[in-house]
Amino acid sequence: MNLALSTLVLFLLLAPGIFFRKLYYSEEFSKQYFKESLFTVFISAILPSMIFQVIWFFLAKWFTRYEVDLKVLVDFLSTSPKLATIDNIETNTYPILIYQASMLSVAALSGYLFRKVIRFKNWDRKYKLFRFQNHWHYILNGEFYDFPRANISLKEHEVRDIEFVFVDALMETNDGTFLYDGILVDYELSRDGGLDSISLTEAQRRKLADDRGHREEGNQDENDPYYSIEGHILVLKYSEIKNLNLSYYVLESGGVGRLYPRKAM
Repeated sequence: MNLALSTLVLFLLLAPGIFFRKLYYSEEFSKQYFKESLFTVFISAILPSMIFQVIWFFLAKWFTRYEVDLKVLVDFLSTSPKLATIDNIETNTYPILIYQASMLSVAALSGYLFRKVIRFKNWDRKYKLFRFQNHWHYILNGEFYDFPRANISLKEHEVRDIEFVFVDALMETNDGTFLYDGILVDYELSRDGGLDSISLTEAQRRKLADDRGHREEGNQDENDPYYSIEGHILVLKYSEIKNLNLSYYVLESGGVGRLYPRKAM
């Protein structure tokens, strides 16, 4: 019984940090949270948990008629807690639930807002300390241009100007080598955080052997044998893709313009 109680209390002590991390590593960065080991999550949850526990300890003391009695907590974890300790917890069950629920809610909201601030300020691009491990997000959205170590930059635009990404994917099939292209819609990560699949719209393909034949005849790109693929979304498995070519485009007054990088001086 004591082991179960100790585990429950330990979870409650670490829960604020776990909730904070859960909302911080969410949406396109959620895979990072689950790919880490349990030990890593445990260690990294200690610091935010301590911060929230200390804050709520003083908030309860200053702004309510209740306060956290550490003696009761220590005695509750002992091998034979006193009857008065159990009665104290039963009597104050409702305030304890309010205490925990408010702390966990604020911890989760803080994780969400902290991620939003980092993304809004572009701190994850500017400072590696805040960099998320989902490197495919930065590649597929062109955000890698803002990395300090990047040796190229954009000539006339910024990353936020990118409207869509055009993908060329080289794939080997039983019928030969094909080049699939289309506008990137979405992507999915695998369980280990790698790229699992990409989704394209306005997709088409061409066989590279036919392409070479047309080039030998002197035809230009516009005469290459492209075949439109019927459907709204084409999903390509990354494990079957040999290589990817990405082109980033912006919308200009005269139509669609391609981003042209320049080497950083």
